[in-house]
Amino acid sequence: MKHSLLSTLLATLVSIAAFGQVRTFPFDPKVTIDPQKIDIVRDSYGIPHIFAKTDPEVAYGLMWAAAEDDFDTMQFLLMASKARMGVHSGAEGAQIDYAVQLMGIHEHVEKHYAAEVPEDFKRLLEASCMAANAYAAAHPEEVWYMKAFPVTPQEIIIGYMLGQSLMAGVDGVIRGIMEGSYTQILKNEYNDTGIGSNAYAIHSSLSGTGETYLAINSHQPITGILSWYEAHVCSEEGWNIHGSLFHGGVSIFHGTNEHLAWAHTTGDLDMADVYHLQMHPRKKNWYMFDGQWHRLETKRAKLKVGLGKKKNFRLNITKKYWWSKYGPTLVTRKHGTFSFRMPTLFELGPAEQWYRMNKATNFTEFYKALEMQGISMQNITYADKNDTIFFIANGKVPRRDPRYDWEQVLPGNTSATLWTEFLREDELVQSINPSCGYLFNTNNSIFDHSCTAENPDCDRFPVSIGYRPDKKTNRGIRIQEIFDGLSQVDYAKLKEIKFDVQFPDTFVFLKDFSIADMLHYTAEDAPDLADVFDHFRAWNRRGDTTNVHAALIFTTFYMVYNDNSVSAETMRDSAAVRKQVFLKHMRAAKERFIKHFGRIDVPLGEVQVLSRGGREYAVAGGPDAIRAVYCNLRDDGKLEMWLGDGFVQMTRFANGKAIMESVNAYGASNKPSSLHYNDQMGMFVQQRFKPNTLDKAQIYRDAERVYHPGQ
Repeated sequence: MKHSLLSTLLATLVSIAAFGQVRTFPFDPKVTIDPQKIDIVRDSYGIPHIFAKTDPEVAYGLMWAAAEDDFDTMQFLLMASKARMGVHSGAEGAQIDYAVQLMGIHEHVEKHYAAEVPEDFKRLLEASCMAANAYAAAHPEEVWYMKAFPVTPQEIIIGYMLGQSLMAGVDGVIRGIMEGSYTQILKNEYNDTGIGSNAYAIHSSLSGTGETYLAINSHQPITGILSWYEAHVCSEEGWNIHGSLFHGGVSIFHGTNEHLAWAHTTGDLDMADVYHLQMHPRKKNWYMFDGQWHRLETKRAKLKVGLGKKKNFRLNITKKYWWSKYGPTLVTRKHGTFSFRMPTLFELGPAEQWYRMNKATNFTEFYKALEMQGISMQNITYADKNDTIFFIANGKVPRRDPRYDWEQVLPGNTSATLWTEFLREDELVQSINPSCGYLFNTNNSIFDHSCTAENPDCDRFPVSIGYRPDKKTNRGIRIQEIFDGLSQVDYAKLKEIKFDVQFPDTFVFLKDFSIADMLHYTAEDAPDLADVFDHFRAWNRRGDTTNVHAALIFTTFYMVYNDNSVSAETMRDSAAVRKQVFLKHMRAAKERFIKHFGRIDVPLGEVQVLSRGGREYAVAGGPDAIRAVYCNLRDDGKLEMWLGDGFVQMTRFANGKAIMESVNAYGASNKPSSLHYNDQMGMFVQQRFKPNTLDKAQIYRDAERVYHPGQ
């Protein structure tokens, strides 16, 4: 199931989705929205700038614009929110629906929404839902499944909770239990949080210009349900920010407002605990807890499965699942009974926290928003107009009993392992205004986020937080090399760093096993690969489009990385196994190049490409380079980018003003008929940016189109 639709979907649902036993939430909005009072201003790149008097009106316009640009993605997520993926995708979708109901988020939201969601944010959610529902009503030809509407505020909340759960590794937890992996391995083997992101903040003491800088550079798929959607929202109630979000979100996830900016990178917090329950030897579904026997709560998932090519015949199925005192529980025949517990299953706040961060006007207000701890495990790198830079390994972390090893499967028979409290925000790793003038994160160890003298001591923090002090990435090693060698980083230098294609000499492999062996083979290891070995040894560790070694090396890399026939653990522990695997894929890469190009010394730019809508460009960079480019192997021998640098925003604060520019890999719209389907591709590969502004008058003056939702 690792690469199934379940794994893909669960890694993305942060907007409109629902987990838990199926519920139908009433939709009785208290807010009144007149679309004629909302302006959607499209600039020359098709980016929507939403202007209105109130925040709910702006939220309505944002959701409408996102639906215009990609209603299919929004509906895909919505089908999961209704636990009706089976209707659209058949049996595979029904697996998702079962997981949705197993997690119990639906019931939790039903119980806590009224009391825990503030009234002002409820109005914002209602307005967003009204826009999605109005768009569906106005465009019935685009609607997949009419019963997926109306969208409700509770479902938006549930979707954010689901997305946070996936980022915390819930798909791996479920998979690990079902496959029996928790009887053998560490649970964090299944907490794979993704390939990466970059963020850099530069203080005025290092910039040399009196300015403060921030680079926002998250690495996501560049199309589909994981891709970034760029937008600007501006109300007369103090909401004015330009950045990016996922389709169906209700505010900006990271970006720049008039006062401050922040970037997200994925962290290493331990956000999921797995418990092996002590079951009664005779009484079915009874388990021991604190010396007493308790019965598992039995529930039934209601599944609807579409059959046939068009899925127009639907089969209704019910399937059992269980809950213990710890939470969702899976009963397996071969491996035992396991429960799992995650903070994200009980936290309604991520959507609201992002909204409060959007509206913060200074560091104090921003930090107050962080103290909500709704966003469960995204690192934050921050800069503002008051010359403050800040980093925090942000998240909502359980306060765990230190007597237990929380990396292992835990005993599920004692309240000592049933956490109910959480660490405060000020108990997490964080730094503000380091004397060396820079902060960064590239998914490397959060204990290496500045110069060595400023980094925190890992021994000050509980091991159970999940921080990995030894985690290395090529990007992290390389950025530290760059910063340590500079006495000044002006804005031009920061942009140069952003597009750096140099790998460090101490090259690491993304699955945590060494690639160094591959760089030092000789003809004695395999005579038929002598020419391939020459390329590996001659490589200067760069990803320029003119590099005649990188294409062959990257192709081999992808073949090895995608080979799951041998575990990463075995690859780490056995040089002989590594050699066997490496040689197999080096040989396959050579054959691939000879077949498609007639030679192996092909420049990277002829192989690694960015493609969409009939356009194709050579693109520099590489896997885990600062200029991050991850590719799929195409049938014609080329490497086609699908993930990495997508939305990139560069911000500098000068004389109290935010100055921004950005670029996206493709364009503002995911509709092939749009002029903005692929109009940023040339800029992206040429490493150029388009200017952003928060100035309302300038945006209207330069507008390509101004209209109201529904026009």
